Amino acid sequence: MDCSRLSALIAQICSDDATSFKDRTELLFRQLNALDRQTIITHVEYGGVIPESYSHDSSEEKLYAKYCDFLLAKALEFLGMAASVIEERADAADVEARTKTYSLVGDAKAFRLSRTAKNQKDFKVEALNQWKKKADYACLVCPLYQYPNKTSQIYDQAIRYKVTLLSFTHLGFLLRSNNLNRAELDKIWKVSGTLASGKEAVPYWNAISRQVALAAGESIDDWDKYLLASKKILHEQAKEQLAFWESEKTRIRRMNHDEAVESLITALRIDSNISMITRTIADLEELVSEID
Repeated sequence: MDCSRLSALIAQICSDDATSFKDRTELLFRQLNALDRQTIITHVEYGGVIPESYSHDSSEEKLYAKYCDFLLAKALEFLGMAASVIEERADAADVEARTKTYSLVGDAKAFRLSRTAKNQKDFKVEALNQWKKKADYACLVCPLYQYPNKTSQIYDQAIRYKVTLLSFTHLGFLLRSNNLNRAELDKIWKVSGTLASGKEAVPYWNAISRQVALAAGESIDDWDKYLLASKKILHEQAKEQLAFWESEKTRIRRMNHDEAVESLITALRIDSNISMITRTIADLEELVSEID
């Protein structure tokens, strides 16, 4: 299964309203586990971009987030760790991994290409530190271009809490290497603890990329070449998402008046909001009745 088919697969799995989210996740993971190593590595390199066709907070969007958890766990497994996706809990990281000498928790983040603001709260670095609990290390993984590229509190937080910020691109570089130096891997999780506090992006990423290159057994020039080549992936993803919105423009222009009105009502979630308010009033009246 190539990356271009993933969006449709998740939509298909979510189309069955009778299945629970847990069942949907298990079905998706079974199909992903059937893929070979090289295909999964390609998925890692393309990871973290929520399809624009998914509605916000939809079942598809949530299942895509679990897909990214799977990719992180698989990447850590390919790097020699015993890794697994944690059952969904509100107060825990997404992934846990372990070697004979240390343990790690990881959090995978996915965003839309149309996302604008890069709010530090979206990255939950401080929360990840709390979710670490008894684990030795913690890491956050999302698309590299989604991290703030100049200054941000997340870099200061990562240094303060010793949380490693990584990207799917860094993971792809490690997984593609034929010279992986496993003795250097654990030093990746220690990078934040070696840096002086600060909000600057460039010094942080320079330190991370140098250590990732060492662990990959490659030079920093090799990393720079890989990073440059990875831009092709982003362009492919952008082209696909732009095509979706262009098709939406075409579809909307073909609507008659009544269809357009109904589509707008659905898009604004008007009926859903009416239903929510109605239920709230009913609950309040029931509470008042019980008090009386």
